Amino acid sequence: MTRRKKINSLEDILKKISKKPKLKKKLDGVEALDQLNTILGKNLQSYITNKYFQNGIIYIHLSSSVLRSELSYQKQGLVESVNQNIGRKIVKDIVLK
Repeated sequence: MTRRKKINSLEDILKKISKKPKLKKKLDGVEALDQLNTILGKNLQSYITNKYFQNGIIYIHLSSSVLRSELSYQKQGLVESVNQNIGRKIVKDIVLK
């Protein structure tokens, strides 16, 4: 039994794995939600009861109807900010519930 001479770095292995289509979609969703958390800040996160990413849309469930109304005016700006922070267009829309 012989060993392979070339040793792959962990970084190379992770890059190969992350390029797989199914995993890439999930990682993009996680990254989009993380950027949204950064943009909204801790104060607004306390009103979010649930959030998830599906098919290019971020769904946010809010406990405050006033905040839902205010964020609805800023949806397009939030979409642009998330996409700009990521560096590519992943998020198409945000749905507030």
